[in-house]
Amino acid sequence: MCEYKKEKILDKIKKVFELSKNNPSEKEAKAAALKAQQLMVEYHLSIEDIENIEDTNDITEIHVHVKTGNKWKSALAWVISNNFRCKYFYSGKSLIVFYGYRTDAEIAAETFKFLFDFGNKKATNYYNFIKRQGKNTKGIRNAFLIGYLEGIKEVLEKQSTALMVITPKEVINNFELMIQENDNFSRKTSSGLKVRVDSTGENANKEGKRTGKAIIQSRSLECMA
Repeated sequence: MCEYKKEKILDKIKKVFELSKNNPSEKEAKAAALKAQQLMVEYHLSIEDIENIEDTNDITEIHVHVKTGNKWKSALAWVISNNFRCKYFYSGKSLIVFYGYRTDAEIAAETFKFLFDFGNKKATNYYNFIKRQGKNTKGIRNAFLIGYLEGIKEVLEKQSTALMVITPKEVINNFELMIQENDNFSRKTSSGLKVRVDSTGENANKEGKRTGKAIIQSRSLECMA
């Protein structure tokens, strides 16, 4: 690839990264981040090729504060970190931490926050919908969220496989070293997709999965091509 063309491509990726970090709409930020990943793979570039992006090569921690409860947050963090070149852990009951190269960790954190808030909102809406119909609501919210996670996981893993998204060895090695050197470090990681759904929650589960797949398969991503 000639230097001129390479510079043009790198400039395009830089602009997409800036959009992903500065766009006030988290949905659009997510789309911009995924588009940047596509461009990098399409032109056989790596993050190290992109010069002058502040703190790109720094491995860091990005903290996300969430409300207590909502045990599914750990499962969502696991899915996001696996597909955005990061590791994750959580501290206490309300702090999720994404660990990786700064750009990757920032993108993962923004994606997590959007999907977490969106999932809780949709699960509550579905619960209220079932309640208004006078039907049994036991386990409905959890069934919906399990499906939601499965839908997100399915689409993200498919895209990550296509893009060959792999967590950098440096991130993995530094993460493991951090754990070994910190006796008080409590690593709790889980896919969180092992909760059984009985027959009464099947429809909720299906609706949750449809919702999860739909939010990742955003048309806004196509519009940026």
